[in-house]
Amino acid sequence: MKWSNIIATLATTVLAVTALITVYLTVAAWKVQQEAARPYFVLMESPKVDLGQEINFELKFNNVGVHPAVNLSSETVVFDEQLAGKPIHHDESAIVNEIPKDALSSLVMTLPDNALDFRQNDIKPHYVVVDLQYGDPILNKVYSQTIYMKWNGVEKGKIQPTVHVRVEEKAKILQYFKEQGIDPKVRS
Repeated sequence: MKWSNIIATLATTVLAVTALITVYLTVAAWKVQQEAARPYFVLMESPKVDLGQEINFELKFNNVGVHPAVNLSSETVVFDEQLAGKPIHHDESAIVNEIPKDALSSLVMTLPDNALDFRQNDIKPHYVVVDLQYGDPILNKVYSQTIYMKWNGVEKGKIQPTVHVRVEEKAKILQYFKEQGIDPKVRS
């Protein structure tokens, strides 16, 4: 074999390997870009608690992703901060309409009349866990988000704020779910 053939073969091999690496990096970047455009929900403001004839929680979500979201379903569990007994509220709901980018969507939970005496001046703190599942019609993928919050109840007739739980509280909540046989990701 001549040296010129060997050099040409090596050069062709290097170019082929470089082309394969370029294709791989392009596809990987494209996948990352697609994933970054997926629908994603954030709370627009602190959850609103209304003590009228019953206790209502309203959570306002905004789709901050580029892609719309479809088939949004939520599983909501409300239970005492002491993690004792069954949840006072465990409900599933769904929105069938497409939720485009920057669109608001509200989730309103009404606690049953027998769950808490909302006419009293003091209501103990409660955890509120909301699991959202929704689809991306462009990527044809399903996503899930779980939001862990703590409503600090009512003190001396004044509604207390709702805050995100701490890491150690989340571990206790997950243990409570295990003991109660609750999986907020499972829909009926």
